[in-house]
Amino acid sequence: MRHGDEQAVPHRIHGPWPALALPGAATNVWVLMNLLDYIDPSLIDLDLQGSTKEQVLSDLVGLLVANGTVRNRDELLTALMEREGLGSTGIGHGVAIPHGRSSELSRTAIVFGRSRAEVDFDSIDGQPTRIFFLLVAPENGSNDHLHLLAKIARLMRDAGTRQRLLAMESPLQVVELFGVKDPP
Repeated sequence: MRHGDEQAVPHRIHGPWPALALPGAATNVWVLMNLLDYIDPSLIDLDLQGSTKEQVLSDLVGLLVANGTVRNRDELLTALMEREGLGSTGIGHGVAIPHGRSSELSRTAIVFGRSRAEVDFDSIDGQPTRIFFLLVAPENGSNDHLHLLAKIARLMRDAGTRQRLLAMESPLQVVELFGVKDPP
């Protein structure tokens, strides 16, 4: 391929991984977002204590408060519960991806939590949930968090990945897993 020939197929990224289609993007636009750019070990809790949807969301938001990303806990919890009122973010197979927006953020944040107990999250398959990814985007930002949500949902389709997340013993192991699972 001559220099400049890559322009012939400007909206296709080649590689051994499935590409991510972006909702609302121009036809054939594929973008790979690196999860490692959003995952911080201080936003990972491998032993969530909440036993209800509301308590789990409170635990996850608590991590954002503890690391200084969010100050107004109640405002974010209210936004998340309002979003859950539109339809559960429990995507099935023991996974939930609650998401919302906050005026306090300048960039999207991902919080990962795992519960040792099974939590009723009103998942679409009716099964209990143990794996949680909270995505919080800036209130006036783009819809990048929806692209991240789609990428996480795609990764969570893999039973092996879910089992590894359930077996992780440290936040760094979670970060390392997404370093391996996330294409370069």
